[in-house]
Amino acid sequence: MKTKITVLGMSCSACSSAVERAVSKVSGVISATVNLTQKLLVVEGEFDYNEIVKAVKKAGFKAVKYKSGEESTEKSEVKTRLIPSVILLVVLMYFSMGHMINLPTFSFLKGEGGAIYFVSLQLILALAVIVLNRKFFIKGFLAVIHKAPNMDTLVALGSGASFLFGVYALVMIIVGKISGDSALVQTYLKNLYFESSAMILTLVTVGKILEERSKKKTESAVEQLKRLAPKTAVILVDGKEVSVDVSNVSVGDIMVIKEGQSTACDGVVIEGSGDMSESALTGESMPVFKTVGDSVKAATVLESGYILAKVTACGEDTVFSKIIEYVLSAEATKAPVQRLADKISGIFVPTVTLIAIITLAVWLIIGKPFDFAFSRAISVLVISCPCALGLATPVAISVATGKMATYGVLVKNAEVLERIGLTSVLVTDKTGTVTLGKIHVGGVYGLSENEIKEVASIESLSSHPLAKAVVEYAGGELYEVSDYLSVTGKGVKGVVNGNSYVIGNLSFVALYKMGEELKNKAEISLNAGKSVLFVSKNAEVIGFIEVYDKIKPTSKQAITEFKELGIHTVILSGDDEKVSNRVKLEVGADEVYGGILPEQKAEIVNGYKNNGVVTFIGDGVNDSPALSVADVGVAMSDGTDIAVSSSDVILLSNDLLSAVKSIKTGRKARKIIKQNLFWAFFYNVLGIPLAAGVLYGLGILLNPMIASLAMSLSSLFVTCNSLRLFNQ
Repeated sequence: MKTKITVLGMSCSACSSAVERAVSKVSGVISATVNLTQKLLVVEGEFDYNEIVKAVKKAGFKAVKYKSGEESTEKSEVKTRLIPSVILLVVLMYFSMGHMINLPTFSFLKGEGGAIYFVSLQLILALAVIVLNRKFFIKGFLAVIHKAPNMDTLVALGSGASFLFGVYALVMIIVGKISGDSALVQTYLKNLYFESSAMILTLVTVGKILEERSKKKTESAVEQLKRLAPKTAVILVDGKEVSVDVSNVSVGDIMVIKEGQSTACDGVVIEGSGDMSESALTGESMPVFKTVGDSVKAATVLESGYILAKVTACGEDTVFSKIIEYVLSAEATKAPVQRLADKISGIFVPTVTLIAIITLAVWLIIGKPFDFAFSRAISVLVISCPCALGLATPVAISVATGKMATYGVLVKNAEVLERIGLTSVLVTDKTGTVTLGKIHVGGVYGLSENEIKEVASIESLSSHPLAKAVVEYAGGELYEVSDYLSVTGKGVKGVVNGNSYVIGNLSFVALYKMGEELKNKAEISLNAGKSVLFVSKNAEVIGFIEVYDKIKPTSKQAITEFKELGIHTVILSGDDEKVSNRVKLEVGADEVYGGILPEQKAEIVNGYKNNGVVTFIGDGVNDSPALSVADVGVAMSDGTDIAVSSSDVILLSNDLLSAVKSIKTGRKARKIIKQNLFWAFFYNVLGIPLAAGVLYGLGILLNPMIASLAMSLSSLFVTCNSLRLFNQ
C-alpha cells in the first residue's frame, strides 16, 4: 500500500533526508521517499498512519493530508513577512550607512554622543526583522535538537551570531561611554553587524519566494492537465438534462456530451457519435471518431457531434486521474544520482559549521581582529546552503515527467527516466507497435463474391485476426456452417451450402490440386511479405486471399529518429521471415527476427544487454516476458491498464514517436541533472573558500550580505536550468 502525505516546513535536502529517516523507522514501513519540490512524502508498506504523522513531527516538521490547502498557506505566509522585512531593512540600512554618503539623519544619532541611540535603533530594527522571520530560528534550532541540521540552521546561526555580536558591541560602547574610553566606543561603532543580521534573513526570504515561483513552473504541465478535467457534468435525470458537480455523478448515470464540451467521466457511448479529441491523454492532435459501443474518457473534448454515454468510472477512478497519479508518483521517487546528493547533504551542515569555527580560529590565530574573523565565519555559514544540492535532481525530474505526460508518456519512477536516456539498443515487437495491429484484406484472387461469403461464414467461427479480417471484408449476412474444424497454426475447415472448404496456409492445402498460374500469383504475394490464405473448395485450390498488417504512418519516421540518436533498432515478430523482412525494409530497421515465440523474445532482448541499455517496446500482453527482462520495458496502452501495468513506461498514444520523445527527454534530463549537480557542488567548492577569505591577499572578500545573496541565487540557478526541459 502506498500513501501520499504532504509535509510542511521542509527547506532543503537535509530536511527531506531527516523526514525519510524518521518515517523509515516506523513499524511496517517498507520505503519512504520525499519529493522536496512537491513537499510530498510517499510511504509504502502496512503501517499506522498516526505513527507516520508522529514520526514527521518528531523530525521537526508537520504532516497533513495529501492535497490539503495548507501548503499554499505556508507560501502566502512567506510573502506576508517579506514586505515588512524589506521595509524595516531599508530603514535600518538608511540609519546604519546613510551617514557614509551624507544622507540627512537625526542629530541625536550623530557622533560619539549619540552612539548609544545610534546602535540601539539598529538593534530594535534588526530585532523586528528577526521576530518577523523567527521561523528560521525555530526550525533551524529544532533541527539541531532532532539531530538533522539543515539550511534553516545555517541561516539562523549566521543571522543570530551577527545580531549577538551587535548586542555585544552595544554593551562595549556603553562600557566605553561610562569609562570615558573614546577609542573603545569608536572601535565598536565601526563594527556593527545588525544590518547583516537583517539582510541575511531578508535576502534568504526573497530567494525562497523566487525559488517557489520558479518551482511552481515545474508543476505547470501537471497543473494544466488537471485543469482539463471539468468540474461539472451534464446527466440525464428523468429524461431532462441536469448539470451537477462531478463528485455527484455515479457509475451507470447517462452523461450528455455536446459539441465543444469536455468529458467529465469515463463511459461507453450508447447513442450518437462524433469526433473526440484525446490530446489530453495521448498528446495526439487528430480527433478519434466515436460511435455506439466505443469508450470515451474524462478530459477528452467532443469536437463535433452529440453523444450520450453511460458512465463507467468517475473521479479518482478515471483513466485521466490515474495518469495524474502516475505522474505524481514518479515525481516522488529518487534517481540513483539523487541518493548520493542526499547522503552528502546529510553531513553537509555539520561540516560547514565546523569549517566556520575553523575559519574563525585560523584568522584569530594569525592575528586578525575578532570582527574580521567573525565576519569570515558568518559568510561561510550563510553561503553554504545545501538547497541547490537538494533541488538539482527532483526539480529536473518534475519538469521531465510533467513534460512527458503532455505527449502521452507515463514514466514509473525517476530511475527509469534516468535509465531510458541511456538506451543504446531498441527492440520492438512488430504487431501493434510498428504496425497497426489490425489485419486488412489486400486482395482476393480466383474467388467469386459468393465464394468469399462462404469462406467468411467459416472464418466467422474463428477468433484468429486473419479470420476477422476476412469476415470484415465480406460483410453482410453469412451462411450456416457445418463440420467446422480449426487446426492450430494451419487453418480451418467447414461445409457451407454443400461445399467443403479448407482454408489456411500452403501446407494445409498441399494435398489438393492447384493450378500453376495460381501458384505464381501466390508466390508474388508471399515474396512481397504478405500473408496468404489459400482456399480449397471440394478438394481443389481455387484461389487465395491476401492479408497484411498495415504499418503505422509514423513508424518509419520513428525508426529513422532512433537511428539518428545512435540507437540500434531491432524488430521481433511471430510472422514468417518474408513478412518480417517486408516490415524491416519498409521502416528501415537495422535487424529483424521473424517466426519467433513470445518466450524467445525475452531471450533475444537479454542477449542484447551486452551491447548496452536495452529498451523493449511491446503491447504488454504476450510481450510481458520481454518487457520484464529489458532494462526499460515500454508498453503500448490505451490507458485502461495503467493501474496494473508492470512496464516501466506506458505510451498512451500507441505511437513509436512518443518513445523517441521519451528517450530524448530522458537524455536531456540526465544532462541537466549533471549540470545542476556540478554547479551545486562547484558553487560550494568555490564559495566556501571565498567566504572564508582565502583570497584576502588579493583583496577579494565576501561579506555576509553578499554571501546570503549568492546562496539564494544558487538555488534559483538550479531551478531555472531545469525549466529548460520545457523547451524539449
